[in-house]
Amino acid sequence: MDLGQYILLCLCAVSAIVWGCPQHCHCRNSQILCQGHEIQDFPSTIPTTTSAIYISNASVSLLKPTDVDAFSSALTIFVVRDSRISKVLPNTFDKTHNLIALGFTGTELFSLPEDLFQNLQSLTSLTLSNNKLKELPLSLLSPLKTLKSLDLSKNNLTSVPEKAFEGLIHLEMLMLQKNNIKEIYRGTFCGLRNLKLLFLHENSLKGMPANIFEDLINLETLHLQNNVIIHLSPDIFTHQLKLQKLYLSNNQLSKLPEGIFLNLHSLRQISLYDNQLQTLSCKTFGPMPLKDLWLYDNMLTQLEENVFSNLTQIRLLVLSRNQISHVSPGAFNGLHELKEISLHTNRLMRLEEGLFRGLPKLVNISLENNQIHYLPGRFLDGISYLYQLELQNNSLSYLPQELLNSLTKVDRVVLTENPWRCDSDIIPLRDWLRKNSDKVKNVSSLVCFSPSHLTNISIINLDDSFGGQKDNAISKMSHIIIIAVVCTSVIVGIIICVCWRKSKQGSGALHHQQRPNSTV
Repeated sequence: MDLGQYILLCLCAVSAIVWGCPQHCHCRNSQILCQGHEIQDFPSTIPTTTSAIYISNASVSLLKPTDVDAFSSALTIFVVRDSRISKVLPNTFDKTHNLIALGFTGTELFSLPEDLFQNLQSLTSLTLSNNKLKELPLSLLSPLKTLKSLDLSKNNLTSVPEKAFEGLIHLEMLMLQKNNIKEIYRGTFCGLRNLKLLFLHENSLKGMPANIFEDLINLETLHLQNNVIIHLSPDIFTHQLKLQKLYLSNNQLSKLPEGIFLNLHSLRQISLYDNQLQTLSCKTFGPMPLKDLWLYDNMLTQLEENVFSNLTQIRLLVLSRNQISHVSPGAFNGLHELKEISLHTNRLMRLEEGLFRGLPKLVNISLENNQIHYLPGRFLDGISYLYQLELQNNSLSYLPQELLNSLTKVDRVVLTENPWRCDSDIIPLRDWLRKNSDKVKNVSSLVCFSPSHLTNISIINLDDSFGGQKDNAISKMSHIIIIAVVCTSVIVGIIICVCWRKSKQGSGALHHQQRPNSTV
């Protein structure tokens, strides 16, 4: 080996030592992933050209400026996941001027230095989720003028102070879900005019100031579900003209103010299920391109005329598990695009004729688990095709012939768990079942509830004599009654005659005793 080759070999060896991948790390191009509980100190000898470093499942507890100084000028991404870091010293990121993404998630952080982000003038994404942060210092986030995404979810925050996000004029996504936030203030979101997504679900919010969202004029998605909200101001969504998705489910709302949704002309999705709503008015929903409306698990008792008439594009309407006992004939006026309606598990006893008239695209009607005892013959009037009609677990004793005739437009009918009365009125249903057994789920389980001598007899198997048996029984009973009446009349007549004769004989003897003796 000549001297030149020896020098080259030495240089390569030195280079491998200086620029080699740190122990317990994986290196590729200019990115490094270091993982494992064996890592107790921040990895050293990291190449100065490193642009991204990921620390995962490590036992590092402290992060200090000297840990990142060596490669700070090239660093663009710095992420720590599921590690034991409990403290980050001030000035740690002072030299990382090119950093665009910073994340601490699943760590032991309780607090952060107020000036930690002072020089991060290029940062666009900051993730501080699943830590133990209890509060946000007022000046912590204000230097991040270029920030677009901020994730503070899964911490121990109980409030969000006013001006906490002041200066974040480019912020588009703010995640605050799964904390214990009980209060937000009038100026909490002040200045966030470019915010598009706001996540506030799974907190402890009971209410919010009337103008809390006033500056969020570009908001498209708002998550407020899984809180304890009991009241909303009528003007709370006045400025959200671009709002497309609104989630309010799993709260304690008992009433929606009139006009609360009137300005939401871009709203395509809203969830209101699992609240305590008792009423809805025709002024609740304004014109909007809503496709699905979820209102199940509330306390609604009735549906007023035209209550949904502005929702002309709606396809799915779920009203199950309420306390609805009355549906006005025009409750579903204007819902020309409606395909499925769910009214199961309510307190309905009967429904009006033509209730679904004007709903040409309706294919599914769910009415099970109610108390319906009667359906009018023209119940399905106006429906051209229906895939499924669910009527199980109601109080139906028979179905009128006209309604059965209209069931030819239905592919599938569920009729189980009804108290069918097997007299002459059941014959139309029996005959229809024989011709359309393929439409009925578990047709053999449709059995007579009454009279007692036919209990549990399959309706489809009833023969033609079951009605005659009833007539014969009535005839026999009539004969018995007539014979009893005749016998009773004869006996009463005999008794009257006997009594009359005895009475006559007694009066003649008395007259003979009182007559005077003619010989005296």
